[in-house]
Amino acid sequence: MTTPAPEFYRLDPLTGCYNFLSFVETLDQFSSGDGHQPFSILYLDMNHVAMLNKTKGHAYGDSVIRWLGIALQEESASPTYRIGGDDFAAILTDGSHTDYEELLNRIFGRLNREGAQLGIPSPPARIALIHYGMDRQFSINDVMFHLWEAILNVKRNNASTISIFYARDLIRSTARAEEQRPEGIHHSWEVLQSIANQAINRVVSMGQVLDAAQKTSFLDSISGLPNMRAALYKIEKELSSKQPFAILLMDGDELTRYNHISYAVGDDMIQKIGAVLSEKLRPGDFIARWRSGDEFIAILPNTTGEGAVIVGERFCAAIREASKAWRFPTSITIGIAIHPRHGETSNSLVDAAESALKKGKDAGKDRAILAG
Repeated sequence: MTTPAPEFYRLDPLTGCYNFLSFVETLDQFSSGDGHQPFSILYLDMNHVAMLNKTKGHAYGDSVIRWLGIALQEESASPTYRIGGDDFAAILTDGSHTDYEELLNRIFGRLNREGAQLGIPSPPARIALIHYGMDRQFSINDVMFHLWEAILNVKRNNASTISIFYARDLIRSTARAEEQRPEGIHHSWEVLQSIANQAINRVVSMGQVLDAAQKTSFLDSISGLPNMRAALYKIEKELSSKQPFAILLMDGDELTRYNHISYAVGDDMIQKIGAVLSEKLRPGDFIARWRSGDEFIAILPNTTGEGAVIVGERFCAAIREASKAWRFPTSITIGIAIHPRHGETSNSLVDAAESALKKGKDAGKDRAILAG
């Protein structure tokens, strides 16, 4: 991974699920595609959140919402979205209607079991499923209206906790209702549809604006790689996963010689180092330019100390070989820290990697050193 993911502005910070912006963009992709791919939307409305906030505090209510997002992600194994305060949705594409209905019941069962342990009255949530077939194309306007209709039905129907809808039936119901509307009401319906279309278009446009802002905020202008802010975000994301990972802090050994010619020549060398390192990444690895100069940082998920040293030595060899064709042959020195062995926070891990980097410099440079 050599560029910051476009998810920064599309993630809900409380749950880690995608947010409403991402939900609208995904539906827009489905509705604007050439094919008629069947899919289903699973909608979940959490009950009793206001009561939990009042009796146990908002921190507890937030923890319950977070639990709900985790449960939905784990059970559906599909893109999951927090689309409102206590409303979630998952877009299902890799199964049959029967599979999805079994999933719906499985989720409901899990929420009831675990919700009882959390002190949530039964039922902890109401769930709706909307099926979209291949028989016709649906606009994003159609899909959003179907969803809101399903949401209203779910919230109003106290007798049922699980509801299943077919989009084609919702469309027929809407069409029949329109036929019975007087001209004035029908005009109001068209105005409402127009407003909805404009709102959807604005959400999609907002995503494009945020993408442009993200590019400026998380991209280093010299190397073209993610910058320090993006790297710190990535470290925090890895820490939240509770999985082992490695940090490789890298520093070039000859930047001063290049800068003595000109800073433009020095910048060119930084670009070349970044390009060589990027080529040697494994799938899933992340690299960014670090604080300044020719400092870089790599983040390697699910990597042991031994594995990180192997990758670091490969980086050193790649720079050593590639720079033979540059103005001055150069090298890099690398300090390595492993989570959780060398720290549980970004600061402690970076400190450990910096100490190892200093040892590498003192030992003669051009080497990868694992923190002690």
